[in-house]
Amino acid sequence: MRPIFSAETRRRLQEHDPKWHVKAILQLICTILAFNALILFADATAITNKYYVTAYDNWSDWMPLFPVLISLFYNPVTFLLVLLRRRGKPIHPGWHVGFHFLIWALGIPSIVFSVGWGWFWWWQPVYHRYPNGSIPCRGYNFWSEPCQPAIYTVGRIEIAANVFLGLLIIFEFTLFFLACVALHKHRKAILHSRMPARLSQLQYNRDPEAHAADQPPAYTPSQEHTPGATPSPVTKYS
Repeated sequence: MRPIFSAETRRRLQEHDPKWHVKAILQLICTILAFNALILFADATAITNKYYVTAYDNWSDWMPLFPVLISLFYNPVTFLLVLLRRRGKPIHPGWHVGFHFLIWALGIPSIVFSVGWGWFWWWQPVYHRYPNGSIPCRGYNFWSEPCQPAIYTVGRIEIAANVFLGLLIIFEFTLFFLACVALHKHRKAILHSRMPARLSQLQYNRDPEAHAADQPPAYTPSQEHTPGATPSPVTKYS
């Protein structure tokens, strides 16, 4: 069976980031969670707009679509870009820090408002029945499931969607933390690579290239002083 990507790509991935397996699995999980949350939130928004309120008033259901869409786009695209286009060469960790923080920062208020304004808070039992078993849909029974079945359907969808969104926020924060660690290591590696040149510049108070250009040529023994030859007499100057 032919591998998905070459051995050279795997070698470069392992060389640049030994934890790339963990990050790839987390990105795959985030993509699955974002896809499910997208479908559920979109379904809840469509049902609510059809039976109860307009899209403008139903902002608590479509607000989570922003972090969900960003996660659904960013995670698979960047992973496939590294594998197929860049051949294992990683993207600058600063991009991961920025996007994962954006998803996490948008996801927190989204789940707070989605839960706080969810239709499931309107659920209530049946308080009154007629002697024949029928349920009057007025007064205390107005928001019961037999009288308002749509909000119970939307409420169940919202609960499932917020479960996926909550898990997405947790995994995105994990990716954000790993990206911060990778960015710190990247900066340390850059500083370490620049350290010898900086020390040379501080020592000679000029660029290392300029210092090397001013050095005298290396000493090479002449043919008269080859091993075994009689040294010439020292000339005295008055």
